[in-house]
Amino acid sequence: MMSTVFMHIAFSSMIKAPAATADGGVLPTGVINSEAVQLDQVSAALKESGWELGAHGINNSSGNAKMNRMDEEAAFEKCLGDLEASLGSRPRTWLTPQFSVTERTPEVAASAGVQIFLDFVDDDVPYDLVHTPSGKRMLCVPYCMETNDFSLVLTKNFDARQYAQAIEDHVRQLATEPGDAKVVCLGMHTFVAGTPARALALSEMFGRLKECPGVAFATAAQVHDLVRKTA
Repeated sequence: MMSTVFMHIAFSSMIKAPAATADGGVLPTGVINSEAVQLDQVSAALKESGWELGAHGINNSSGNAKMNRMDEEAAFEKCLGDLEASLGSRPRTWLTPQFSVTERTPEVAASAGVQIFLDFVDDDVPYDLVHTPSGKRMLCVPYCMETNDFSLVLTKNFDARQYAQAIEDHVRQLATEPGDAKVVCLGMHTFVAGTPARALALSEMFGRLKECPGVAFATAAQVHDLVRKTA
């Protein structure tokens, strides 16, 4: 069975893409705070990056958990609208900052035009989430905490080689398992995974996985389009 692997990179104060993704020939899905693109140099760098770009809220400090419906709808519209105005297209992909959500967040996201939702961490197979009253549908592409750089580097104190090996082991194991195609979201941040101390080990790991039978790299939108095509 093929295990489809896609990576997203959360925006930080560093604009440069992690060398590991460039050297490994991996196109990331960069999820971006809308306040960040108000800086001309950030907007320009993202446009030049070639990344697929998604939305990551207005900023990385304000989650949705304490919002009422009106505030949450306004936050989605502001974030998506500002990103569209700065980058030229409206993002299809959404990840809520800090996973700080309400019971309405998926509904509000779908109503705002989001097609790919990264907020759930409950599976390794993408699945549809349908809002029954409206019929609006999103593809949930689960975010993997087992391969997240915060989890492995900042919490478990893995060094660069241990971090890269944990990702490789995770993906290779899923690629051998029968059943539906799997998805592994490699949650990476430029100020953790993207540092020079970790880039070499990650680049080498990506090179090995590109040769691994049953493994393919894809952006969030590519996963969405493949699922819709084969449904």
